[in-house]
Amino acid sequence: MGPDMTNAKDRSNRMKSLFGNVDRAALEKQLPSPSNDKSRSNPSGMSGAVKSMQLSFSAVEAENERLRAQLQSAEAAVELDPKSVVPSFVRDRLDIEGNPHFPDFVEGIRRDGQKLPILVRPMPDQAGVYQVAYGHRRLRACQLLEIPVRAIVMPLTDEQLVVAQGIENTERENLSFIEQALFAIELKKRGFTRETIAKALGRSEEKGLPYISILTSTAGALPEELIRKIGPAPSIGRPKWEKLGSFFKDQKLSASANSAVNGLMASVDWQSLGSDERFARVLGLLDRPAPSTEARVEEIEVGDGLSITAKRTPKVTQISIPHAPAPGLSAWLIERLPSLVEEFKRSEEGATP
Repeated sequence: MGPDMTNAKDRSNRMKSLFGNVDRAALEKQLPSPSNDKSRSNPSGMSGAVKSMQLSFSAVEAENERLRAQLQSAEAAVELDPKSVVPSFVRDRLDIEGNPHFPDFVEGIRRDGQKLPILVRPMPDQAGVYQVAYGHRRLRACQLLEIPVRAIVMPLTDEQLVVAQGIENTERENLSFIEQALFAIELKKRGFTRETIAKALGRSEEKGLPYISILTSTAGALPEELIRKIGPAPSIGRPKWEKLGSFFKDQKLSASANSAVNGLMASVDWQSLGSDERFARVLGLLDRPAPSTEARVEEIEVGDGLSITAKRTPKVTQISIPHAPAPGLSAWLIERLPSLVEEFKRSEEGATP
């Protein structure tokens, strides 16, 4: 069996689990009347994307026959004003428009139309407002193009919404490690179980639960503001994010490190950097070797058997002059120090001594 057939079967099973208990009567009340668009009244003119959606729902239970019939005839896909559609209550993608492929995606919809409907649910407390389960990129493209967005409307619970949102991400462009981590920790904050979070990330329960703990602990070690400024960092995996987190204590850096990171993010070239490069710059800044605090001792031979010892640290230099070889030298130097300091200042200013 090829990978495409396997993915289709997996999607069908997940969608069956997700929508198997949809209330048909409630669904009928929520769906707007179908438009008179000829392409929608003609099942034979159905696009390949809609046929794919049809296959995705083919295993839904018999009591949802009307829902399947609507999907088969594309009647369930309705046109909505994109201004009336709001994003999911939990973000997954860190930067949709910052993705270098997004302009091409928008251009494809402008040229060929929206092939695959998005999935939304009615907002129970806001008449005429809908919330996206999946299809955020398509919604954003339609908003930018100022065209109606085609959508399937279903009354979904919060759990069904986040699981559907996760199905989209596992079947299309995968979330980066840190996007998964932020998604997981946000769901955890909202009271979702690890089992639901695992489903939302397309993970089996056996392998998913330990991974969810890894995601939430990694994201929890870092300030969210920093993560969002770095972005999705698609090439950066778990080990490097964990290493970055090791420099933080209670999501905070030392004063000097925090100042350095803020300076980096405020620099002129920060915005021009790719997300992976931003991560590398921040980690490189924090991972520099600490300045040596060990003292360095030098023996300076000044002639006539006299050796002066200079002990240097990053903060101070100590000079030791033995009295026996040159009695009175220490007192003479101390007396001359004010004039020597003035001479040093003139030399620093570029003046003639």
